[in-house]
Amino acid sequence: MKTPRMTQLLLVVAAASLAAAQAALAQGVNNPGLLPSSFATGTPASGWVVVDPSGTPIPVSLDPTGSQVWGKTFTGPNGGNFSYPAMSPPLPVTEMLTVAPTLPWTDWHEDVLDPSWVWVNPAVLVNNVQIFPTITGVGTSSLSFFFTPALNVGDLVIIHKELQYQGVPGTTFIGTLGINQYPTGVPEPAALAMMGIGGALIRRRRSQTQAV
Repeated sequence: MKTPRMTQLLLVVAAASLAAAQAALAQGVNNPGLLPSSFATGTPASGWVVVDPSGTPIPVSLDPTGSQVWGKTFTGPNGGNFSYPAMSPPLPVTEMLTVAPTLPWTDWHEDVLDPSWVWVNPAVLVNNVQIFPTITGVGTSSLSFFFTPALNVGDLVIIHKELQYQGVPGTTFIGTLGINQYPTGVPEPAALAMMGIGGALIRRRRSQTQAV
């Protein structure tokens, strides 16, 4: 029979495992700095293609600490402000990414930091084949893709979508546009097992307390 001290120790371990698993659900990316983006020709802007400086896909890996998101700032062709009139056609954005070691992705999230801009018309290709993930947030400033099965390390991911400015008719957006993005993953099997153990121990502890 376990002593009360041993039960308390197991509860502490289970609680720590629960906290770690919850952190795994909110992983960000451990790629510091801003995402490079090349400005397509046209005035106003006709769109951006987001790649690394050599023109190859950007590797994106999960951050087990969940401490960072990856930011990018859309600017004009000279690195400054750009202008975009309200009621203009949506602005295309294409990102070329690879799932970097060591963890697969289950989700990809993009948040525009200016709520007057929203995401529309998303599409995804994986290894140059169009797939149809579950997508939420179309028409809002927070867009999410949910992949089943998960994307594997090394997969080439091309994400097409458009940004639509929803300013008051007759007005023009002048500035730069910040976006935060990050992939997320699921807890590892060991973390899920510890969550189950922790839950069982907590329920047992509560039932013992109620029985006293």
